[in-house]
Amino acid sequence: MAKAVTIRDAMTDPALFGDQFGDASFTAWRALMAAFYGLTLSEDEAKTFQTLTERQSAPQDAFTELWLAVGRRGGKSHVAALLAVYLAAFHDYRDKLAPGEVATVMVIAADRKQAR
Repeated sequence: MAKAVTIRDAMTDPALFGDQFGDASFTAWRALMAAFYGLTLSEDEAKTFQTLTERQSAPQDAFTELWLAVGRRGGKSHVAALLAVYLAAFHDYRDKLAPGEVATVMVIAADRKQAR
């Protein structure tokens, strides 16, 4: 059985999205996403996570919800697109779908200008 692709793998593998999310400008996002999915954090990721969240320890399990306050040009749209593709391509939802049902992952914008 093939190893599951983690969000960290997706963000750093040059064959996946590493060219977009693998550089230093996405260090904080990688740490947050790894923590959100309950992955074991590297020492640097743990420090980044603690700095951003003011929590003393990294989570042991995945979260079900994440609220962030991110300013303009903080990478929100890029990470939203990454998460949509990651969830659509690397997660199996067959146990949650009725026979013949097709899962859909949507990214919705408030208006057409934002959707561009």
